[in-house]
Amino acid sequence: MNNKRFAHFLALIIMLVWGMSYLSIKVVVSEINPTVSAFYRFFIAAIILFIVLKVKFPQEKVLKEDRLRMALGGLFGVALYFFFENYSVFFTSASNVAILISTIPIFTLFSQRIIFKEKLTLYKVIGAALSVIGIIIIIASKERISLFSTGTLGDLMALGAALCWVVYNVVTSKFKGNYKSITVTTYQAIWGCIFLSPSLLFYKAIIPSRNAVLNLLFLSVFCSCVAYAIYIYCLPKLGPTVLTTYINLQPIVSLISAKLLLQEEVTIYQVFGSLIIIAGVFIVSFGEKLRISKWINFKFSS
Repeated sequence: MNNKRFAHFLALIIMLVWGMSYLSIKVVVSEINPTVSAFYRFFIAAIILFIVLKVKFPQEKVLKEDRLRMALGGLFGVALYFFFENYSVFFTSASNVAILISTIPIFTLFSQRIIFKEKLTLYKVIGAALSVIGIIIIIASKERISLFSTGTLGDLMALGAALCWVVYNVVTSKFKGNYKSITVTTYQAIWGCIFLSPSLLFYKAIIPSRNAVLNLLFLSVFCSCVAYAIYIYCLPKLGPTVLTTYINLQPIVSLISAKLLLQEEVTIYQVFGSLIIIAGVFIVSFGEKLRISKWINFKFSS
């Protein structure tokens, strides 16, 4: 298995873990303030990552030229993203959050085009569009959608999270140094904790339930340590456009998890939407390599 194929496999693993994280976030923020819970999550993750980094790779150093990018990664990819996401899950429905988070691949397409002059091939546009259509079908079949309705602050925060993740991809895509993924993940987690730490001054500490603690540990260890490190590893190999398209697989994971854990009904519309999302991800990831057709390989003029 070559590095690129392995990266595609790892991207699927990331989305499996992150797709299940919404259930855990819902449990945690029901007991702990959303901003404080984000701090706890990355504080635990930063400690684990720092110990592993210093034991396994003590020679790893961050170049001066990359320190600002590390800090910006922690600001946009940790502090601001999870500030917005945790509050969006707290304030609005999971359906509204998911449909707005699904705009990440679209924003990424255009940000990569504008900033890095990446060519917008037709298969990337079609794949991203199919993924969004599939998500809309899944979510619309589950419950009523009312985006940006009066007083729905959570909807705006979900969109804010999507935009923060796009900025995070831009910041993390280009480093002067050649770092191991755990190095980038560790320092971004540390910076994220620093930016989130003022929340401790405004909210009273509470003793959460065992269920909340277990879910917080899942978010810290698997979602923040393991999945973030894998994401950083995959980013240069697949590129932001391809990798962020995998984000649209998260609602499928959430759908299956809800069925298995909560015994929710799965409708034919949800299955149909899932198949469309998978088709979209496949086209973005493998369309050019497999040369699905001549018109799919047509490239827009630069």
